[in-house]
Amino acid sequence: MTDDDDLRARLRRADPAASLEPASPDQVAHLVEEAMSRTTRRWALPVAAALILIAGGTAWAVTRPATPEPVAAPTPSASASASASGTVVLFSTGIQAKCREPEPQRLAESADFAFEGTVQKIENGRVTLTVSRTFRGGAVGTVEVAQEGESSEQMLGSGKFEMGRDYLVAAADDTVMICGYSGEADSIGLRDLYEAAF
Repeated sequence: MTDDDDLRARLRRADPAASLEPASPDQVAHLVEEAMSRTTRRWALPVAAALILIAGGTAWAVTRPATPEPVAAPTPSASASASASGTVVLFSTGIQAKCREPEPQRLAESADFAFEGTVQKIENGRVTLTVSRTFRGGAVGTVEVAQEGESSEQMLGSGKFEMGRDYLVAAADDTVMICGYSGEADSIGLRDLYEAAF
């Protein structure tokens, strides 16, 4: 399939009139006559130009090539590891990112630790989660994560950990994966992503 074929398929799916029956020849003749006999108002041309620009921008946004995304931020010098009490410490990233759509294959390839957990404590910028399910990695009882930033690029949902809420979190090299790979467990599509990846 070529890029042109892909674009045509996307446009067909986006066509709001695709489910309508084609206009009859009489309807077409009437619409053409009506369009030819009307005079153009002064505001019509700028409005039409604005609509074309909006449609073109939308088409570009839908069909632009994907750009590489930061999946995990660089790991700080301190290494995170499981302690004797069964707690894993993960680092969070404070970077801003623009992301492409998360993919199960990328999650499966990149994550070396993934779990579902509930926030039990938030104290001094550190979040403690009780693990209810481990998708990948060793079985642990609790995980500690630094609470940084409040953007949806970092955590799906509210953008930060909140007391008593359930989260799905993936990590690569002891760093929380961002860009749609970690977030509130009830975020649209996140659980499906984890089930497909693991």
